[in-house]
Amino acid sequence: MRTSLFAAASAALVAGTAAADITGAVAVSYSVTAEDFGGASVTVNVQDIYMTSNDSADTLLNVYNLTLAQSGAGITYFQSFTGTGWQPTNLGGPFDTAALQTADSFVTIGGFGADGRQVEGAGAGTGLDPNFGGNTANAPGALAGWYNGNPPSLNGATTTYDSGITGVLVGRFAYAGDFDLVGSTLEVTWNQGLGTGANQAAFTVTPTPGALALLGLASVAGRRRRNG
Repeated sequence: MRTSLFAAASAALVAGTAAADITGAVAVSYSVTAEDFGGASVTVNVQDIYMTSNDSADTLLNVYNLTLAQSGAGITYFQSFTGTGWQPTNLGGPFDTAALQTADSFVTIGGFGADGRQVEGAGAGTGLDPNFGGNTANAPGALAGWYNGNPPSLNGATTTYDSGITGVLVGRFAYAGDFDLVGSTLEVTWNQGLGTGANQAAFTVTPTPGALALLGLASVAGRRRRNG
């Protein structure tokens, strides 16, 4: 009996370990009106893309083979006046604007706080692969990818965000008109920290369940009120 119980417990442990995964790609949609450098007012529609996880130890390493949905392709995404491209950049001081923090388009392998604001140091070390098309591209190129260029930093560690999502923020896309990244496809690599084996999987971006989307909108509105 003791052997059987041990075997059952071991099997359950193995099953639980196998289920520790990146589980999906979701888009949180909202609108932002914020002040940019020089006092200009910016109003954009935003979609934040997250990789969801069911284990706090999951650490994202890269995103690759991104194919944007038709309604999100061919768009020149908004870049804040003080932003310097798709790699997260906040120089601080007079260059640190509300539009840069909340409306600037970027890609990242995590490295952001729970509120998702692009503050100084957020997403540091994110690198772009050649398919992306360069840091100043209007939008990610065909089969674009990006990665944590300094893996010991563990920037891609799973986080629980104010939107209610547990996972890793991988991109913010902002545009003055209508667009939708739901239906976009991508592939990712993750592990559970330094020295652990890597896993890979492909995902299709899905809309965030309604309750989480409302939480995301409420969080953004609250941040805007606090900074207004």
